[in-house]
Amino acid sequence: MIAQPTLSPDASPLPPGFDPLRKACDVAAGGIFIETDHHVLAYLPGKDRLVVTFDNLSSDREVENRQPFAAELVRRQGWGILGVMMKRKDWFQCPQLKTQMLALKGAGLFESYPEVSLYGSSMGGFGAAVFASLAPGCTVLALAPQTSLDQTVAPFETRYRYGRSLGDWSAPFHDAAEGIRHAARAYIIYDPQVAEDRLHAERMAGGGTLLLPVPHFTHKIPPMFKRMEVLKDVAMMGMSGQLDPLSFRRLMRKRRVAVPYLLTMIGAAVARGRLDLAAVAANRAHELVPNWKLRKLQNEIRLAQAAAAAE
Repeated sequence: MIAQPTLSPDASPLPPGFDPLRKACDVAAGGIFIETDHHVLAYLPGKDRLVVTFDNLSSDREVENRQPFAAELVRRQGWGILGVMMKRKDWFQCPQLKTQMLALKGAGLFESYPEVSLYGSSMGGFGAAVFASLAPGCTVLALAPQTSLDQTVAPFETRYRYGRSLGDWSAPFHDAAEGIRHAARAYIIYDPQVAEDRLHAERMAGGGTLLLPVPHFTHKIPPMFKRMEVLKDVAMMGMSGQLDPLSFRRLMRKRRVAVPYLLTMIGAAVARGRLDLAAVAANRAHELVPNWKLRKLQNEIRLAQAAAAAE
């Protein structure tokens, strides 16, 4: 039994929507619900595999029935899930959270499962990688993760200044490039054209880490995967350690009919001044996926070509 911590006077209030989850984490059935100053740990037992999932920055949009990230998919497999959920967007740098995670390790939660996976996106991807040391030999799936907001180790990261101002970024669990070394398998999916994401990915290269670049997907990879209808497949293969470059490339073929991807890809050609190439790509894209945004982009390219010809 893990003792509930005493919240400090400056603790973040518990947002609405956690009551159903609290009830689901029935202690009598082996569940755990722990509230720390700035986070919630919610454990629902299962079998065969424990998946530790981490909130991303948009997880708090759900205000009626908060659930751990990817909970529905994980629970459908009968696996156990430990949701690391935020009350404050501090990249899991709350000292109480770290203490409770170590307490769960000490209580044998991670060792009670034959397989452990950690999964998250962006801030959640950071969490999945940085806490991998709690389950040596685990599997990590991280979408567009950061390795740290600490300027001494990731000086190229100029985003998320509010997150950098919260927590002690010299304390343990502050550098995912160190944490991920404890994973047997790690999948880092990122857009190499987002400079910060590429540099974070490169810091995690080596060992059991497989870098899977997805150009023109931007930082918002989960929504793109959803539009492509491959998020479930990627998540399942990644969490179970069965993702490989060939199967990943096959899944990524569906990007050819994903409007957000097409708009970003063609927009990059326009930005480089490759209007002829952009026009051909836009025309072909609109043939494959008739869409008003693609039609609008076609018109904008034609106007740009006319303006360039008139110069």
